[in-house]
Amino acid sequence: MTHDKIGVLVSGHSGGTNFQAILDAIARDDLHAQVALLVSTNHEHGAVARAHQAHVKTMVLPPENAASQEEWDHRVADKLYQEGVSVVCLAGYLRFISPVLLEAFPQRILNVHPALLPSFGGQGMYGLRVHRAVLDHGCKLSGCTVHFVDGRYDTGPIIAQACVPVEESDTPETLAARVQMQEHRLYPQCIEWVVSGRLRLEGRRVRRITSNGQITAA
Repeated sequence: MTHDKIGVLVSGHSGGTNFQAILDAIARDDLHAQVALLVSTNHEHGAVARAHQAHVKTMVLPPENAASQEEWDHRVADKLYQEGVSVVCLAGYLRFISPVLLEAFPQRILNVHPALLPSFGGQGMYGLRVHRAVLDHGCKLSGCTVHFVDGRYDTGPIIAQACVPVEESDTPETLAARVQMQEHRLYPQCIEWVVSGRLRLEGRRVRRITSNGQITAA
């Protein structure tokens, strides 16, 4: 079987656990894809060490090494093309996606967000900031969202969501841990739907084609 090649983009200094979840799903044969390239903005991101351990080709390109966001995106898009990538997955990537990458991979860029969009999304809403805002708002449920990326932060068509309860004793850290468990389960599943051609985008609604050809909500 020929597996689609995916590229993963990361930034900041997180541990790279969503990247690891993708690698683990591939190893279990739950995700029929190959990670052809990891792109990071720095060497210290946890995903870089995980990529080296898994023998995944890595490109580290600090933003200051490009004259503009568009130049950075051009260089990344060129490298993704060189590696034969067909689907791009953001896994803790906090930078804006310019039209350069959006046009290079139309409806082929995915992101996972640690809240139930459209709530608690947008520029600056990432990591513990999201979970702190959920708790401050008094929400009874939180969760994660996998969506296609468009020209704004966290506003693309939603592929799937998973919910977790918010407990009275929760801190941002404990809520984050519970949400992250769902991210690690849901994100590889959604990537599998994309690489297997099982999703259809109708306006803002994402439909899934089942194994018997039926159309259902993703």
